[in-house]
Amino acid sequence: MNILITGAGLVGCHVAQTLSERGHRAALYDVSPREDYIRRVVGDLPVFRGDVRDLPALVETMQQERTDAVVHTAYVIGDRLAQRPYAGLGANIGGAIAVAEAARLTGVRRLVFASTFGVYRWGLRPTSPVTEEYPVVSNAFYRASKLACEVILQSYAGAYGLEVATARFAQVYGFGHYTGGDLIGEVLHRLLETGLRGGPVEVDSQLFGSNDYVYAKDVAQGVVLLCEKPLKNKVYNLGSGVLSKVEDVVEALQAALPGVEVRPVEGGSMSYTPDRAQPLSILRLQEETGYRSAYGLTEGLEDFARELARNR
Repeated sequence: MNILITGAGLVGCHVAQTLSERGHRAALYDVSPREDYIRRVVGDLPVFRGDVRDLPALVETMQQERTDAVVHTAYVIGDRLAQRPYAGLGANIGGAIAVAEAARLTGVRRLVFASTFGVYRWGLRPTSPVTEEYPVVSNAFYRASKLACEVILQSYAGAYGLEVATARFAQVYGFGHYTGGDLIGEVLHRLLETGLRGGPVEVDSQLFGSNDYVYAKDVAQGVVLLCEKPLKNKVYNLGSGVLSKVEDVVEALQAALPGVEVRPVEGGSMSYTPDRAQPLSILRLQEETGYRSAYGLTEGLEDFARELARNR
């Protein structure tokens, strides 16, 4: 298949890499692509520079690439969205509309949308792994825009027959450039870099509360399967299926950084405190696509450290 990926960040580039490894033709579309990072992760592939809201440019790109499927990861997140909601919401929601419309106009068969487990109503304190039917909440700009895009894209699916699959990611980490603003992923990146320089590594116990961490290469595998496989549902959780606490993060970092001192420190310096009571249920994705997480937290951080060392 020919697959266009919007957004050349952590997820987009790893999806492109996995697609290429599986024999597909991947292309990236980004408003400000980091060519050095793309080459390190993916190697040589077509990269188109453009705004995700630019419908004519998207149509031209999809026609040129003879696109069969689109993976939409381009998004404004975190503090960038909270500080400039008018611009950020316009980019996020307007971008999803433009991508869906371009897909409709060019005959694209399937669109996979990158959403987040942040849409779930975690304050209800789930007592079992969170399924795709768990209640959602839209009381913050980021999750509200993700939910809005999910609804809009499914409206395109209903009206025009476009196959739309939403992937709700757990906390993603991996070798990235982190200009988009993902806090936990960026901090893990810095901790590993500190460790590779000899340490010591201090793990903020507040920031690394109970969470479901999923390695970027596992995310890429799941997204590619959602492009390839016949699907029965509209929404799929994509995580590790495992809940990890700060002690688990410390232990995994110790394994990834042998000989380096890694210790937890009292939290409080961060404004964000993840406190998931349960991991995501990934049973639906497993049953329909055969997805299996290849990286536990320890294996993921070990591979992440090797990637950083190789690209220093």
